[in-house]
Amino acid sequence: MTRLVIETMMLFLLPSALYLSFAFLTRRADTSSATVVSRAPMLTLSALGAILVFSVLTVFGTIGNGSSNQPYEPAVLKDGKVIPGRAK
Repeated sequence: MTRLVIETMMLFLLPSALYLSFAFLTRRADTSSATVVSRAPMLTLSALGAILVFSVLTVFGTIGNGSSNQPYEPAVLKDGKVIPGRAK
């Protein structure tokens, strides 16, 4: 559950991180870091992050490994080798 929350937060913050990285790398020498951050279009970056999260969750939510009615056979250790799990 924690991994899902962290991955979702990283997807949400990705547009902001990319924008701020670009802004810091291309700023003039006389521009302070506070000025770069204060000029960032945070509403737009937040909207882009939300759209990215929604899109990724929608795409991966519709892609499945078979029907939900199929039983799942978990991974097993047989003769020292791991046999991966699969839907029957």
